[in-house]
Amino acid sequence: MRPPSYAKALDRALAPLGFQRNAMDWIRVRGDLWERVTLYASWLGGVTVELSMKDLETEKLFLAALPEQGSMPFEIVRIGELIDNYDRWWGKDDDRDDLVEKVLTYGLPWFDRVRTLEEQALCWYRRDRPDAWHVWLIIQLALTLHRMGETEEACAVLRRQPPKLALPVHIEEVGRVRRWMGCETQNSKS
Repeated sequence: MRPPSYAKALDRALAPLGFQRNAMDWIRVRGDLWERVTLYASWLGGVTVELSMKDLETEKLFLAALPEQGSMPFEIVRIGELIDNYDRWWGKDDDRDDLVEKVLTYGLPWFDRVRTLEEQALCWYRRDRPDAWHVWLIIQLALTLHRMGETEEACAVLRRQPPKLALPVHIEEVGRVRRWMGCETQNSKS
């Protein structure tokens, strides 16, 4: 008798936990947070798992400010990073239960590490790094701070000096979010 496929083994484990399967993705929403487990297959024959997560309410603001983007970038991690910080792949002859056990033991707890807006600002968007300038990090940090009621800090984040090599399109996207958030009028009042 053939062992079940990795997808079937994952489906049996994740469906009872509220994940719904769509091809090789298992998605659930808890509160405002979207969580996804993705099974990736390599042309070399192995499989691995990635986990991803985003805040749906922050994404609504992101799409209001930048509607052409289509969706907000999300946090992502490979299962191997969570186990021992090495990329891990399972072959066609490996134990399916081992992959499932690793997802349940190391993967699912990753979804619980960041739940609040404060945790998102710090862990995902580097609130503690005032020198960081990456277009999506500062936009998402600013939107998260805005949701927290920290609009002054959010505007300060959007006013950070971009690095010399920043793409003009990224500088413009930050400017559009700054204008959408009303930071220019706030700045002129102070």
